[in-house]
This record gives sequence, structure tokens and C-alpha cells, in this order.
Amino acid sequence: MGKIVYGSYSQEELDLEYDMRRRCPHFAETFAAMEVHNKRTVERFECRLDVPFGPSPGEKLDIWPGRGGSPILLFIHGGYWRAFDKAMFRFVAERFVEAGAAVVLNNYDLCPGVTMDEITRQNRAAMAWIWKNAASFGGDPGRIHVTGHSAGGHLTAMLMATDWGPWGLPFDVVNGAVPLSGLFDLEPLRLAYLNADLRMDEAQSRRNSPIHHIPSWMPPTVIAVGGGETDEFRRQSRIYADACRARGFPVSYLEIADVDHVNAAAEYRSRLSPLTAVLFAQMGLG
Repeated sequence: MGKIVYGSYSQEELDLEYDMRRRCPHFAETFAAMEVHNKRTVERFECRLDVPFGPSPGEKLDIWPGRGGSPILLFIHGGYWRAFDKAMFRFVAERFVEAGAAVVLNNYDLCPGVTMDEITRQNRAAMAWIWKNAASFGGDPGRIHVTGHSAGGHLTAMLMATDWGPWGLPFDVVNGAVPLSGLFDLEPLRLAYLNADLRMDEAQSRRNSPIHHIPSWMPPTVIAVGGGETDEFRRQSRIYADACRARGFPVSYLEIADVDHVNAAAEYRSRLSPLTAVLFAQMGLG
């Protein structure tokens, strides 16, 4: 065994816990298979693609309008803050739009072009835009729910950790949340191969780690992770759930049996998935 760099992990072991291309050999095939569903979701429903919410190239939204006063779902894509695009996850909107929700997918600029601090800021700016413009796309600003996968799960938790006063938003702007396969303590990622792109120092890692920023108020929250994910991904979700519960919040923990990291977000394609069911219940969808 090599030198221990984090917990009980050597460098090679830690890198392997977070390297989804090595841990999930079906990585490319899974995303390729989603393209037909992404295309259908755009073709079936009215949608507004690449709506700007800020001045930078990455600050764009895809919006599926609601019916007037509809609950709003914001989905934040993953990719370790350094890859991917909202267009790869448009399939997430389909079941929710069918049920009458307004759905928004956001992009943000990626590392190493920007810092983790800036990515967090951009996601907060997306939320502010959604709240201020909800009526323009048939949504209810008092019923905004957030979910995100992997890095998007981290950003979901960072939205809940935000002091919204300086943004001109109410403290309870996030009405419900389901961080999925999230990363809540960034320190092991700072010590892993990923930091070649993330370029975090210890202070930035701590500043952007939800585990160190449990809010003073939380909406109904389900912290979800695949039962087939790595030990580190399941640990990340457990420690965040435990920290929230220690503050007295009735946070639920959901482990989706046999689902690995790459397939976790695909659960949103099915209304029968326990993941979809908990978000439908949060949003009051039929």
C-alpha cells in the first residue's frame, strides 16, 4: 500500500474512488443512449433553450414553461465542475413537464477556466434569475425545488447554504431539495487527481464544502445516492445527512439499490423510480 493521503486511502485508492470513467466502463454508452430521450424532450414540449441569466458564455438556461403558477424544478448537471453540459440531461425534464411542472436546467462556466467560488456564484445567480422571472415562464417563485447530480448535488447543497438576503431573495427560496450523488466535503477531491483542473487550495475547498455550511433553515430534503456507487460517494451523502440531522432538520437519506454513479440521474426517466417519487411528492405532483 502506498502513502496514506486521505482517510485510509493511498493516492491511487483515493483517485479510484472518484474516477467514474474507470469505475463505470459503460460511461460513454450510457450518455450516448440518453441522446434519443434528450431530443424527444425538446421536440415534445414547448421549451426555450439557452436563455441567458448572466453575461458569461456558460450562464444559460433551458426552460420548459409551466401552466401558470406551476411548481418549478431546477436541475443542475454534474461533470466534476470541469465537464458536461445541460443539453446532456434534458431527459430529466420529461416526466416533470408531463406532470405540469416548469423545469429549468442551468449551465455554468467550468474549471479550470473559472474557480469553484465562481461556479457557486453563478448557480446562485441562476436561482435569483429563476425567482425573479418565474411568472414569465408559468412558474410559482414560492415553489422552487432543486435537484442536481454529482457536482450538481454539491451545488444544490450550496444553494441551500446561501444567505439570500444580499441577493434580494427570501430565505426560503429553495422550497425542497434532492441532492443526488452529491459531493459535500471537497477536501478529498482537492487531494485527488481532479484538483489538477479544480485548482482548489484548502481555504477554497472549505469555503465551498456544504458539510461546513449547514444552513440555519432547510426545506424538505432527501439526500440520495446509488447503492452501487463507490464507498466515498455513499460516505459523502451519509455524512451530510447526519450533519443536517444533528442540526435538527428532518432530512431523509435514500440509497437507490444497485444503481451506480453514471446511471443515477437516469432514474428520473421513470415515474416508478423511488428517486422520481420523492421529488414528485415534494412538489405536489400527481
